[in-house]
Amino acid sequence: MVHKFTLPNGLTVLLEPIDNVVSVSCGLWIKVGSRHEKANEMGYAHFIEHMLFKGTDKYSAKDIARLVDRVGGQHNAATNREYTCYYINVVSDYLELAVEILSDTYLHSTFDEEEIEKEKNVVIEEIRMYEDTPDEHIHDLFMDTMFYNSPLGHSILGSFNTISSINRESIVSFYKHHYTDNESLFVISGNFNIEEARQIIEKYFYKDCTATKNISIHSLPQYERKLRVHLDKDLEQVHLCIGTDGLSKVDEDRWAYYLFNTILGGSMSSRLFQNIREKEGLCYSIYCFHSSFMDTGVFGIYCGTAPSQYNKLLQLIANECRLITSQGISEEELADAKSYLIGNMALSLESTEVRMSHIAKNEIVFGQQFTFKEIVRNIQAVTMEDFMRVAHRILDNAQFSLVTIGKLPQNPINEFHLNI
Repeated sequence: MVHKFTLPNGLTVLLEPIDNVVSVSCGLWIKVGSRHEKANEMGYAHFIEHMLFKGTDKYSAKDIARLVDRVGGQHNAATNREYTCYYINVVSDYLELAVEILSDTYLHSTFDEEEIEKEKNVVIEEIRMYEDTPDEHIHDLFMDTMFYNSPLGHSILGSFNTISSINRESIVSFYKHHYTDNESLFVISGNFNIEEARQIIEKYFYKDCTATKNISIHSLPQYERKLRVHLDKDLEQVHLCIGTDGLSKVDEDRWAYYLFNTILGGSMSSRLFQNIREKEGLCYSIYCFHSSFMDTGVFGIYCGTAPSQYNKLLQLIANECRLITSQGISEEELADAKSYLIGNMALSLESTEVRMSHIAKNEIVFGQQFTFKEIVRNIQAVTMEDFMRVAHRILDNAQFSLVTIGKLPQNPINEFHLNI
């Protein structure tokens, strides 16, 4: 059971005690990500993620690393398009240490100018690393294609220009505007006492609270879609992403959508994997993915193959998409996909870190929690009619974007539709 309360400064706290584990996962979640950045702020949310572990009034960056390492803990952070998370996982004896460090980095980071300059170089190298990894880089190109001229489309890491131009004033201004208590959550999942945890949180977050502000997010501009993008690179494979409009995080069809994704290309027994990798041997990796946001979403397919197999691969992918709407699926496929999703979730929720993240995302998206039993009921309730409605909703009359990296063959297919 998840216990929820709000501190007077507006910080929402969610606590989930779990028996029979020895650890706790503590997460500080800020409801700001790359989609909240202006054009000249690209990469700022991610850059602040780096900076908050680079020193406070009390601890240096080395101190923070040493304090967590010496108790066998883990600390890290992640920036998404709609939120940023800072987390520490420790044995439950060190709960207060984890809360103190997260509080201190949140409230008292110094944003030292020398550290900022060093971290600019680190992030630029991170951008270079992604650009040198085509199966990662193509997803950035794909998002830019799907949401061209929109904050949703730009790289979470930012660009060389925007990162190089960061100074202390600009990054602190972004931090002060977005890092406010009423836009934040603090979540603990694991082995702990509720009252003790509440006292610790109040000790470190209540007394030194930041001023609560009413954040007004600028309306997002209407985005454009590109239908074809190619980046010519001297690679052994052609990497490709094919995509169209998907569903938002709150869409009522989302459970059938998850099953559609699973059956078409979301597992090793999926149609794309079995028929294109296992049967035809055209690739090593092929899968479906969905990127869902509060108000929109995309559905995509990724694959990498030899240039000589590129046209055949696109035709086979189109055929699998066409068959799923024209001939449907079997009851056995639907039942197997349901069992896969339920089992996969059950295994993942054995991790306190995953459970902490699950709680935070439910609060951010829905403002409420869903038990495992409720999720299972939602998955099991999907009928064949629900599945086919969503398959037609995604694929019928879809306008597909095709993004490629590598060397294309002569006379390549340059547009993707279900009749190629």
